[in-house]
Amino acid sequence: MSFLQGIAASSGIAIAKAYRLVEPDLSFEKKTIEKVDSEVERFEAAISQSKSELETIRDNARENLGADKAAIFEAHLLVLSDPELLNPIKDKVKSDKVNAEFALKETADMFVSMFESMDNEYMRERAADIRDVTKRVLSHLLGVKIVNPSMISEEVVVVAEDLTPSDTAQLNRQFVKGFTTDIGGRTSHSAIMARSLEIPAVVGTKTATKDIENGDLVIVDGLKGEVHINPTPELVENNIKKQLKTLKHKRPSGQS
Repeated sequence: MSFLQGIAASSGIAIAKAYRLVEPDLSFEKKTIEKVDSEVERFEAAISQSKSELETIRDNARENLGADKAAIFEAHLLVLSDPELLNPIKDKVKSDKVNAEFALKETADMFVSMFESMDNEYMRERAADIRDVTKRVLSHLLGVKIVNPSMISEEVVVVAEDLTPSDTAQLNRQFVKGFTTDIGGRTSHSAIMARSLEIPAVVGTKTATKDIENGDLVIVDGLKGEVHINPTPELVENNIKKQLKTLKHKRPSGQS
């Protein structure tokens, strides 16, 4: 049995097997491009596909989580239409004769660094928007499929380095009992979404993905910000009692 301390992001207790949400391999090499117009077209096609996916995720979020959470994906769609981001990428392809992947990553990293260096925590969190959008566009450029959390079909605790807003919006409450991440804070999109979904969550554990294996039994205590890995039967029993107590308090009066 081992224990991780993180940040309590969404209250409640979750007890289930770990499901590691592994990041896809989006690595690529810098290439010299001769047909720059074709490369710009390839980039625009990836943007178009990404927009289409985000529109679907936004509509699902609006239906299942409400308009305020769907607004996160409206913001992502705005990023994908922002000439201040898109034009420098296209210009870089044309002037430096580099592949779209390289131009996208270089430009997006510059914006991410800029947001992350700001004093305002809200603005720092916006760097996550650009990362999420960049990852989606890169996956289309590389022809790599991004893991779809909505395909999870057994009761689990999701373990990830971080959950993007689109990851969190696709979590199925029926199966995803809680989640824990290496990074993030109480104001991160994933934490806000977890509270909307009423899924217990602990973020900012630093080493969850290193310390937790697929199938490990995990307790996520979203009240104390604690994660217990392969806990003792006694600890499981105590947490089941705490879980039942929490659920009892949540029930409207008159329900048994």
